[in-house]
Amino acid sequence: MTKRIPKLSAPEEVHQKLKSATLTDFCEVYIPMAPDVYTYGVPAGVNLVRGDVVWVQFATRKKPALAVVARVHQERPKFDVRPAYPHQSGYRFSERYMETLEWTARYYISTPMKALFVFWPSDFEKYLDALAFTKGEASKTPPNSQSTSSWSNATGSTKAVLDPLPRFTQSRMTAANIPALTLEQTNAFNTLCEELNKTGFRGVLLHGVTGSGKTRVYQELAREALKRHKKVLILVPEIGLTPQTLKRFEDFLQVPIVVLHSALSAPKKREGYVSILKGDTQVVLGTRSAILAPFDFDLVILDEEHDTSFKQQDPAPRYHTREMAFHLAYKYGALVVLGSATPCLETFYNAKANNLKTVTLKERATQAPLPKVQIVDMGKMRQQKGILLSPALREALTDCIERGDQAIILMNRRGFSKMRVCTECGETLYCKHCHIPLVYHKQYRSLMCHYCAALYPVNTPCSACGAETYEFMGGAIEMLEEEIAEWIPNAKVIRMDRDTTQNVGASEKILDAFRNREFNILIGTQMVAKGHDFPGVQLVGVVGADSGLGIPDFRSTERLFQLLSQTAGRAGRAGGEGLVLIQTLKPSEPVMQFAVNHDFNGFANKEMEDRRAAFYPPFCKLVEISCGSRDEDLLRHTVERLESLLRADKKLMVLGPVDAFVPVIQNVHWAKLYVKTQDLAPVRKILHPIVNAPKPWVQNVEIKVEIE
Repeated sequence: MTKRIPKLSAPEEVHQKLKSATLTDFCEVYIPMAPDVYTYGVPAGVNLVRGDVVWVQFATRKKPALAVVARVHQERPKFDVRPAYPHQSGYRFSERYMETLEWTARYYISTPMKALFVFWPSDFEKYLDALAFTKGEASKTPPNSQSTSSWSNATGSTKAVLDPLPRFTQSRMTAANIPALTLEQTNAFNTLCEELNKTGFRGVLLHGVTGSGKTRVYQELAREALKRHKKVLILVPEIGLTPQTLKRFEDFLQVPIVVLHSALSAPKKREGYVSILKGDTQVVLGTRSAILAPFDFDLVILDEEHDTSFKQQDPAPRYHTREMAFHLAYKYGALVVLGSATPCLETFYNAKANNLKTVTLKERATQAPLPKVQIVDMGKMRQQKGILLSPALREALTDCIERGDQAIILMNRRGFSKMRVCTECGETLYCKHCHIPLVYHKQYRSLMCHYCAALYPVNTPCSACGAETYEFMGGAIEMLEEEIAEWIPNAKVIRMDRDTTQNVGASEKILDAFRNREFNILIGTQMVAKGHDFPGVQLVGVVGADSGLGIPDFRSTERLFQLLSQTAGRAGRAGGEGLVLIQTLKPSEPVMQFAVNHDFNGFANKEMEDRRAAFYPPFCKLVEISCGSRDEDLLRHTVERLESLLRADKKLMVLGPVDAFVPVIQNVHWAKLYVKTQDLAPVRKILHPIVNAPKPWVQNVEIKVEIE
């Protein structure tokens, strides 16, 4: 029977106030989301050092808080202090963890307290309880016996506790079922192994076409790292990619792998994190936030490194996983491997400048050719109004299914119809709380705002004239799903978007069902383009390919090229003649032609010229400052004050202010300023006291800062 993990409480003494004159030692602590660093007393007989997790009583909170010791000193304050007591688990963060926490706060213009809120998982206190429990259970275990803790029993697994070391004999047996490395892969692996041997910072871009077997190279490199008693962190951009990646690495390495991401069950999260806290873990696989775990890796692999999911949006600090990996590698001598068929231009620039070593895989591992890509000019198509599939794509889909192959269709637009228009006055219906058109979702039988998630009845009267007659304009993915089922004989369609993947494990079920050929057509938004390997897919269609153009973002063209290339790369991976059809109203756009020819270098070089001419990253640092308030006049006044402070430094190029692309979200008006600079130091000097002051710089105005 599984033992219940007891919930630990702070000692009663934390509530007391102590006379500073009676104490010798004091400590400064970081409390998650606290407005400042606070000083506490170290009671007699208690030994604390930097990195210790402690209980403290903070302000008037009813419940004591967990904090981490930033500094221990003998500088006696002039005020009475409350004591800090070590957590019963005795856990202490390493100096590497503490330095990374502080660097992240400093680099991204935040505070260690805000950073700690992001670094610590939401159930951190429970994980410490479990850690203390396992230590207590271990102390009760008779000599020469093995114990299992409740956190491992709860999930039916004791691997992380009982078997922390690699079993390379079994690994070689399992590897017999895995294809041998190609010559290109062997050369790439040998180059990476040479880097593994070195000390100091090492960064490598593994630039391989889609289907070139980058994961196969990662497997060999990870095994080589484990042989040398090194720790390995593997990062993927999407939760949906973790099951596929986990199976490949577990089957090959035959070692326990801790998985970290937000969609895990509570017992699994606890099991993995406690294993890391105990120091038992050698390999961690996760999404963006896994880099924040107290896991001192020697090798970090960022697969699909170009993906925007590696960037934290909210809350602050708005870190980028790649930048954090670089910092840790520079500071502590780790090897960073960035893998992609379409690396981001900052990575491409660093590789060109020899800041990163480049290893190239030009051929697919199966020797299959890259798919043939064709543009379908929808401007010249004569077809029935409201039909999304071109005759060419309908015909190709029908042929594909009749041959027994599978297809993926990408449409990067959720819902059934993208807007509702009044038939009386022509007004588009907007969300009452956000300046954004409502999208009709047949799945919910409602209109939905994609920013605040509010639902409205389909027959909501027109906000301009009050009429209740309307029509839908612009098709989206639910309409596409119906159209395919209606037009394509024998179509078995499954859809993958945010609306079908809300539940825990939903993504995995959809992908497994498609991989097991229960369905022959997978339609989805951009999440279907990210690194998935489906041997049966021979056809890929992209509907509405130009929807990403026209967005006021200097990276929009780059993201469109990456999306088209990555989606196309799902076709013909296991052999055969893969075909990709891209439907667009803008066939003459250069990005379309580069995508047709699988020409990343051509695209990157042209885009780099445009960025250089316009002075955009990677040729400068770009800082986005967003200001939001319900009071529009107060917002304008605040932005003008902020603009004048920034423009006073002549080394900074200030753009704006401008309204945000969506100017109102949940009744909050948003405006933006942009700063281009070669040096972030003056920007930090101006913005740090503004965004991190204990009290708001301007009451009722929120200010967010995002670097690049």
